[in-house]
Formats: sequence, structure tokens, C-alpha cells
Amino acid sequence: MDKQKFNKPVLNLDEKIELLKQRWLIIKNVDIAKDKLKHIGYFRLSWYFKFFQDLETDIFNEWTTFDDVIYLYNFDSELRIFTMDMIEKIEISLKANINDYMTEKYGIFWYLDTDLFNKDIKNWADIYDKLINRINEIVEKKKSPFVEKYFEKYDEKNLPSWMLFEELTIWNVSNIFNIINEEDSINIASVYDTYYWDLKRWLRLIVQVRNICAHHWRLWNNDLHIRLRKKDVILKDKFVLEKTSKWEVAKNYYNFFLVASYLLKIIDNKFNVVDRLDYLFWKYPNVDKHKMWFTENRKEKFT
Repeated sequence: MDKQKFNKPVLNLDEKIELLKQRWLIIKNVDIAKDKLKHIGYFRLSWYFKFFQDLETDIFNEWTTFDDVIYLYNFDSELRIFTMDMIEKIEISLKANINDYMTEKYGIFWYLDTDLFNKDIKNWADIYDKLINRINEIVEKKKSPFVEKYFEKYDEKNLPSWMLFEELTIWNVSNIFNIINEEDSINIASVYDTYYWDLKRWLRLIVQVRNICAHHWRLWNNDLHIRLRKKDVILKDKFVLEKTSKWEVAKNYYNFFLVASYLLKIIDNKFNVVDRLDYLFWKYPNVDKHKMWFTENRKEKFT
């Protein structure tokens, strides 16, 4: 397929409003619409336009209003905030448990010992090299006050594991867990009453959702490219499946939520994620929750 030159014109606010009107979007208050376009951006809102449009013509469905689009945008924004609350608790727990287990067994600089990593894992060396590069960056830049004070006080070239982990992202920590030796992975995963090979896949999915939230991308009705294992020992009877060439676990927010809610029952059982999601659906009753694969008969799977 031959590539085209990108030649879409730059439109000012008035021209953007006129374009939306030409596509049959009902705009009740032009000033409010301009303000939203100015502070959210036409391109970002276009992620939500398409759910109200004929995708071939870009014409909006009959009686669609600008308020309908903003309503969905606001729901998605609150969904991301709620989701980040869940991921924060999971990330902190994961950091604490990997760090505590490995330091108690191997010492405070265990992450420098390559013998503690599984060399049978594909690209393990590349993953480890990227980790070391990130560690070196943390040490050199000393952006955090506690890192700076540590090197002022101690004659050391490396950070203790517990201090280092505070500077790593969940993506870094997920990669560490992915290449840790099997025996240690099994013991760490047992904290969450699951198997290490499933926890690895769960964390990949959580990292993807975290990135969506952190960059403010659309989360509602977004296909997630990380699938969970069809033979997941703990959760396979609760997954939503989709039929393609074969039965496989669907790529959706529902299955992420299934993993997150399971982990949070262990991490913080007072953090009732099901009730909080129900409240969000109650607050935004016009949002199609089936687009997120949530139905009443599936709610019982979270209990």
C-alpha cells in the first residue's frame, strides 16, 4: 500500500466548531465547547468522537451532542484515576515483597549478582542491562533527596535494594520479577496465592494499563494487547473469552479488573474496588458498561 502525504489543514477553534457542526454534532453552547477544545484538545476528544460517528463518513449519529462526548470523556478520566489508585497499591506491595524477600535471602545489593537471574529466559541479558542502565542513571543524577543524602553519608557506589526500589517504576520491577530465578519467583508469587508464571503475565497487563492511565489515553473500550493465559490456574474460570480463530482470553478492561481485584483482596481487603466501580457506573448511568464487558451476571465473579 502506497503511503500518502499528510496534508490536513491546521484549524483554529472557530473552524473546529464549524467542522463538528458540518458533521451534525449538536453544540448547545459554543463558548463552552470552545473552552473544552482549548483545554482538552480536538485530537484527544476525537478518541471519543468515533463512538458516536459513522466511521466511514465521520458524520455523528442523530441527536448526538457535544455534551455526550464530554460526558464519556469525564467518565473515562475518572476511570483512569480510580484505576491508578488500584495500580498504586499493587505496585507498592510488589516492590515491598520482592525487596524484602531478596534482601533477607541475598543481602542489600542482591540485584548486582547475575547468578540470581534466570538465564534461560529469552532476552534476560537485555532486560538486565536496561535495569543496570536505569540504576546507573538514578545513582548519577541523584534526583531524590534520600538518594543524595545516602551518597553524602556513605562511601558506597550502589544503593540498598529498598532505597533503589523506591526509584524504580512498576515496569522496571515487573522486568526484574520476570528474570528472577524460578525458586525465588515461586516464593514471591506465593504471597499473592498464585503461580509465578501467571503473576508475570498479570504484571505485564497491569503495566500496560498503567501506561494508558499515566499518559491519559482512552481506557474505556480500549483493546489491551496483553492477554492473560487461557490456562491461568487461579482465574481461568472467571475470564471473559472471545471467539476468534480459537477460544482465547479477551483483551479488555474486565480481565484487568479481575486481576487487580484479586490482588487487592490480598493486599488491602478494605479497598472495595467493586463498590467503587459500581459507584462510577451509578454516577455515569449513560455510559455503556458492556463496552467494558461488565454485565450483572459477571459481577458475581469478583466476590
